[in-house]
Amino acid sequence: MAIIIISRASYSHGRTVAERVAQELNYNCISREVISLAAEEYGIPEKWLKDTIEKGPSILDRFTYEKKKYITYIRSALLEYAIKDNLVYHDFVGTFLLKGIPNILRVLVSATIEERVREMVKKLKISEEQARKNIEKFDRDRKKWAMFFHGRDPWDIKEYDLGIVIGRLSIDDAVKKIIDTAKLPSFQITDEVKKILMDEYLATKVKSDLMNFYSDIEVTADSGIVTVHLQRSIRQQEAITDDIRSILMEIPEIKEVRINIVPI
Repeated sequence: MAIIIISRASYSHGRTVAERVAQELNYNCISREVISLAAEEYGIPEKWLKDTIEKGPSILDRFTYEKKKYITYIRSALLEYAIKDNLVYHDFVGTFLLKGIPNILRVLVSATIEERVREMVKKLKISEEQARKNIEKFDRDRKKWAMFFHGRDPWDIKEYDLGIVIGRLSIDDAVKKIIDTAKLPSFQITDEVKKILMDEYLATKVKSDLMNFYSDIEVTADSGIVTVHLQRSIRQQEAITDDIRSILMEIPEIKEVRINIVPI
């Protein structure tokens, strides 16, 4: 049992590799399904969520709360899939959305620039020169996104367990290498990791549900006990506790809600 996150550069055959890996392992293979689930659960147009993870942030984004809220929605949806195990997720953002969760296999699939240009020219019917410009822009936007939200360079191989370059490896070889690596003991989803995933899922779901009402919250969870952390006057604790419990009362996984007020 494993969870494989394939972060793919544009026009690098990453989708094909991910689908082949999932097929060989008989795992669920998802990508845009995460956006669709988040849009459905939180009532947000898919385009807004898609733009959030595909477009580099503008100067104005530094002053908006919405983008970070949308990222939390997407993370909640991805974790909803991840807690079911046996998963291949391919996109650009997965390795960052599940940062800190152990035993997940994080793979970066890229390709030589020649291979990427050739693939884009074939699919979009454009010139090689335009293809190179497009690829450079895609890569810059993705780096801006990752640096803005996570302070990490998405092309830094140290962020991944495995790096694959199509053009140096064939697609068949890439698929075999990922599968062989996923079978190693280091990447098995143990009961301990399942608990961590469930705790993260519940904490993120609760945070998602509360972000429209409280902009400064952090949430932790431990075996169904949810703790909401926020800065307020101690005198507000009783009213805030009642309000938050009423918002969260329909989440069945919650056993108890605790409010940790950090005095202003």
